[in-house]
Amino acid sequence: KMWATFAVMVLFSDSVADVQRLLGCFRSPRSELAVLEVTEVLHCMATLLCAMRDRSIPISNRIHYNIFYCLYLMENASGIMQPVEEGRVDFGWADVKLTHEQQRILNHKIEPGQTVKIMAFAGTGKTSTLVKYAEKFSELKFLYLAFNKAVAEKGKRVFPRNVTCKTFHSLAFGSIGRHYKEKGKLNFSKMSVFSISFLLKNREGQSLYVRGKTVSQTLGNFFSSSDEEICEEHTPLSFKNTQGQMQPLSQEEKRINVEEAKEIWHNMKKLDGDAEKKYKMTCDGYLKLWQLSKPQLSGYDAIFVDEAQDCTPGEL
Repeated sequence: KMWATFAVMVLFSDSVADVQRLLGCFRSPRSELAVLEVTEVLHCMATLLCAMRDRSIPISNRIHYNIFYCLYLMENASGIMQPVEEGRVDFGWADVKLTHEQQRILNHKIEPGQTVKIMAFAGTGKTSTLVKYAEKFSELKFLYLAFNKAVAEKGKRVFPRNVTCKTFHSLAFGSIGRHYKEKGKLNFSKMSVFSISFLLKNREGQSLYVRGKTVSQTLGNFFSSSDEEICEEHTPLSFKNTQGQMQPLSQEEKRINVEEAKEIWHNMKKLDGDAEKKYKMTCDGYLKLWQLSKPQLSGYDAIFVDEAQDCTPGEL
């Protein structure tokens, strides 16, 4: 009856805040439910709602969004972990015992060259498990890599001292990007389609703005790849013409795209010459240069990669 009541209250919630307030009730010392029990029920509900949508059962997307986003916030809003007794972790709720899966992770000592993947839903304690892992193997040095500065800064507050928390871009900036900043050639945002179109020559066929879009996509695909050179595989398959219609990119247009993207990339990489400052290096650009330099992250015994499934081939 308790879980049925809980499910009904979640289903009738109007917003994410409603679900959060409901979950807040379980923080009460009088609550006998553990955080993992609650998140498991929420995940089951979210899975059921997805299955219902796949079978074309008319339900509101709002319900699934409320549950899923609430789980996401739970995963990314844990506070600083305090030292607790062996075998227990403070998740910001009542203390709960480590699950069998979490204990297996803590019992495994990483070996040089080994890759270990932790696959779990949001809110199930992936980050907390990494914190406990770093605490257990305090003699090892870890590098925690995140995608944005806020997550990295949070990591500095949560992880013990044997963990260095950085973003991918901060590593690349320290090695490559800072040189472009010193020369006044660093653009902290992406090159706009408008600015790229001004760097292109007039040709028959696509308009300059449309070509600017396809060249921008070509550069973006190259930056995300693990490839060392720009090639036709990085060009988009299709583009939207001036009439708003999608049409495939011809072989000749692909060749031109590659040629123009290579020229822009060549000029972006130049550090000398004031005349080339219109070709400023971007954050993704110096990250690509860092990847091409094949950096050796020495000084660390293991690397924690946050949300590794979202990494591009270039980052991996």
